[in-house]
Amino acid sequence: MKKLICVITLLILISPVVVMAEQYSSENEHVIYILRAGGGSGGGSGGSGGSGSSSHGHGSNSGSYDNNPISYILNLIIFLVITFIGSIIFYIKVLRSAINSKRYLKLLSKKDISWKYKNIEKQAITTFYSVQDSWTNMNMEPSKEYMSKKLYDSFVIKLNFMEVNNKRNVLKMINLIDIKPVSIYDDEDDEKDFVWFYIKGFMVDYTINTETKEKIDGTEFPTSFIEFWEFTRKGKDKWVLSKIKQKDEADTIVFQQKD
Repeated sequence: MKKLICVITLLILISPVVVMAEQYSSENEHVIYILRAGGGSGGGSGGSGGSGSSSHGHGSNSGSYDNNPISYILNLIIFLVITFIGSIIFYIKVLRSAINSKRYLKLLSKKDISWKYKNIEKQAITTFYSVQDSWTNMNMEPSKEYMSKKLYDSFVIKLNFMEVNNKRNVLKMINLIDIKPVSIYDDEDDEKDFVWFYIKGFMVDYTINTETKEKIDGTEFPTSFIEFWEFTRKGKDKWVLSKIKQKDEADTIVFQQKD
């Protein structure tokens, strides 16, 4: 709850800057989404009045603008707000859903211990690292117990296809930065129960040719990524990974509302 309050306070503080940004620029807002495996995009923005950005300048207004540190800082803030406002709003949505999900899980756990949040989260974290290791080692067998049969089979097929084409996805420095439940569904049939987790990770992610050892895609620099992982109930208190969606597919997930 404290995190949500802090974020809301931040938005209140920067809202006047956002208004100034809208007046300052006629460009559309750009949102940077850094996705796993070389995805992501960033937009540049051009200011109005091209002569103002010229090193030669035109008129005294240009000179005073270039030498005014307050104007420079203000414009830097405006640029950052325009760039990241979409991500801030998105994360607030995640935080709100996480709060509602944890509250709902607490209620469910009172009648069914299988819904205890810490147990589910622990299984999700274990699954995250196991799946990443299995994928980069081209062998999903060690993670079979953590995955649904359907997802496991699809991963095996993808790895077989990569092997035939002499490809391997190399993952290093794997770190789970943030994990939050964002959607809960409790059914009379326990096997239809599920929990969606917001997953933010950080890793080196690139693809090589297994014969030449040359890099053919990705980067050897660590990058962050956001995904959504669905865990479905299997048996009494075991939860297995059943689906993975990217950040741009978030609108296909029904985020948890107040219970």
